[in-house]
This record gives sequence, C-alpha cells and structure tokens, in this order.
Amino acid sequence: MDADVAVVGVGSIGSLVLWELAGRGVDVIGFERHAPGHDRGGAGGETRLFRLAYSEGAPYIPLLRRARDLWLQLGEESGRRVFEPCGGLTIGAPRQQPILDLQANAAAEDVPIEVLSAGEMADRYPQHRLLDGEIGVFDAGAGMLRCDLAVLAAAQAAQARGARIVPYSSVESITPARDAVHIETADRTWRVRQVVIAAGAWSTQFLPERWASRVEPRRVAVGWYAPRDVAQYRPGAYPVVIRVTHDLFLYGTPTVDDATVKVGGTSQGLAIPDPNSFDRRHSREEIQVARDVVAELFTSLHPEPLRVDAFTDLYTPDQHPVLGHVGDDRRLVVATGGSGRGFKLAPAIAAAAADAVVDGTEAPITFMSPARRVSA
Repeated sequence: MDADVAVVGVGSIGSLVLWELAGRGVDVIGFERHAPGHDRGGAGGETRLFRLAYSEGAPYIPLLRRARDLWLQLGEESGRRVFEPCGGLTIGAPRQQPILDLQANAAAEDVPIEVLSAGEMADRYPQHRLLDGEIGVFDAGAGMLRCDLAVLAAAQAAQARGARIVPYSSVESITPARDAVHIETADRTWRVRQVVIAAGAWSTQFLPERWASRVEPRRVAVGWYAPRDVAQYRPGAYPVVIRVTHDLFLYGTPTVDDATVKVGGTSQGLAIPDPNSFDRRHSREEIQVARDVVAELFTSLHPEPLRVDAFTDLYTPDQHPVLGHVGDDRRLVVATGGSGRGFKLAPAIAAAAADAVVDGTEAPITFMSPARRVSA
C-alpha cells in the first residue's frame, strides 16, 4: 500500500485536505498535475475575497467562521500572511435581493454589519462612485486572501506535518478494487485505501455520471488597474468589495503590489470544454466592457487595464460545492465545485472532507451533499 489516503489535486481545497489529514497523523499523498500554487485553477488571480456577512445563505456563516480561524492558523503555522483582515463592502440598492439577503443572514447569525448611506460612503470610501439610491454594507470580519500563496503555504505546511506531494503528475484514472483503490498516472499505478477528489475544473473525469454531466468548467476573467493615489487602495483604507450594480456581480481587492488594484466580474464566466486549453487573453469586447464599468463605478482608477488574466473553476448547477462520499464505494470522497466562490471556504470544506475520511461519516453539510437533487 503506497498510502492510506490519496488527494487528487493539490490546489485550493486539496492542499488544505493534505494539511488537515497530515495533522491528524494520516499517511497521505497528494497528486498535482502542475505544482502547488499554480495560477491555472481556482487559486488563480492572486487574491480572493473573504466575507462573514454572506448573501448566499445563512448556513454558510458557521463554515466561514471556521474557515477564518483556520486561515489564521495556517498563517501562524506557515509564517506567511495569507489572510489580510481589512473589512468588506457590499454595494447596491437597498431593495436588491442580495442586499436584503446579506442583512437577513447577518442578523440570523449575529454577524456585525454597518449600513452606510451614500453620504457616509463618500466620506469613508470615496474610491467608489455610487448610483442614485445605492448604499454600502460594511462587514468588519471580512478580508483578503492571498490565494496562490495560501495554497503554497498549505502544501508546505502539510509536508512539514508528514504529507507527500507528487507534482507534475496527472492522474489518468481512479479505480476502486477489492484490495485497494488504484490510481493510474503516466508512470505507474499507486495503491491507497481511500481517495479525496479535489481537482477543481479537472474533477469531471472522476465524478459519477449524475455529477459529471452537470458540472461545468468555466473561464473566469479578471483585470488589474492603476490607481491615481495608491494610498487609497491599500488594505487599511480599501476593504474588499462586491457590487451588485446593474446586472453585475463585481468584486475587487486592495493592492498587493502598491501599483495595481484587482477588479473582477466585469464579464460572466464562460464555459470551456477543456481546462488544459483555454484563452487567458481578453477579447477586445471584454476589455471595452471592463473599461466602461471601471470608469463608471470607480472614482480614481485608470480604466485601461495594466494587466489581464483568466483562470478556471468548476461550477455546479446550484453553485454549492460538492462534498462527501460518492457512489456506493465509501472509499471515495469528493470535495470540489467551488463555483467561483469556494476559496474562502476551502479550510472548512477540507476539514469536513478529512472528517469523512477519518471517521467514515458523511460531512455534516447537507446542502453540499453529493446525494442532493441536482437539475440537468
């Protein structure tokens, strides 16, 4: 037997599953087609938002609290500042559903928030240009994650705990057999007792048919813009932000290089047939749309992007991750399908996946269960 547990994909979730399992004394090995911290998958794009006040559902908030604690623990253990507490803003009209849901979920789970009028927003956060009637909702528990750095930190911390990682090794098949689960790579067959599938956009080939035919790898485009006054966009002055203006779900983070500010969501994620081959360049139309959005909604960013990029993620029909045992064989656990918003939750998802492996029980997150009903 080569290991007790194999983790397929050492990325956003897989690196943290390795960290969790190794910390529990499990003999665990991870397979990664690139190397931990690469920018092609769900950890691409340099930074991610972390929020406690969450419009997507009150049941997420206990998971987010757990994830926040674990991000801080990882930072302490690794010696890397992977989480920057800087607060978060959600901007939109008071009667828009995401704003209503955000306030209702925060109240239900006792998350402190502050509702800011247009005048208060202009005084405190003049970087944003609000449209008539819009407000801001401030979440003091929010912050910024250094996503690629966090994956590298988790992988290295897992190795320090005893985990093994096989980089540049693409898994071709996972086959449960009587004696073990067989993992086929280009150069050999590995035998393990259990497998956690955490391969993001590459997970489809390993999922049961009812999920493989319904999840969708997508290309997610982002851009970086030069501020006129960089001091306005450092973490102490500029919270992470979401805007639900027009039909957009815009998001952004503070500067990490004292030169550029990240803005995403100016275009919708596009389905791609193969996460190994997608265009990271932006079309002229994408750049034009982004330029118009940035010029309209930000007061002090140059609207021409200095840099653009794209990465991939795996989307589910209901945009909830898939977490738990799959099929009749209890030796396979899946933890994937972040749907563009899973990175912040990754440590909590990883901890639940580790529970499923070690205890042999279903992860206690029913709305993420692989057994839940999904539409075509």
